[in-house]
Amino acid sequence: MLVSKASLLKLLKYLWVGPITFLFLPLIPLAYWTGGSFAIHSGVIEISGGKLGQRLNKGLPLFGSAAAITLGHIVLGISPYYLDCTRVHEREHVRQFERWGFLFPFIYFGAGLWALTKGKRFYLDNPYEIAARHAEGKE
Repeated sequence: MLVSKASLLKLLKYLWVGPITFLFLPLIPLAYWTGGSFAIHSGVIEISGGKLGQRLNKGLPLFGSAAAITLGHIVLGISPYYLDCTRVHEREHVRQFERWGFLFPFIYFGAGLWALTKGKRFYLDNPYEIAARHAEGKE
């Protein structure tokens, strides 16, 4: 059986990002057990609500409050509403993960530190955040 070039490329992207996605898979039962939910949307696991959604709403170190965050091929959001509102932005982060693979968290963090050394903000002036805002038409 022949596999199309597009299918092979898609599989390679999932494998390249796989270590990060796998690391955060336990968030699925944690969300579910605390009143949250999960679904697969356009090839990405979306998790929302429960204690995890509450934590996002209260804030994360270096990021503050966030409507959603991308962790490989997993997007964690405050609620299904916020997942819908941030889908374009977060899918840009999924593409960034697919480009850089399991190295992306280190690259992202380094870009945030670089922004700080220039007197800018870790999150808002991070070039990967600027690209995500640009994808949704906000930059």
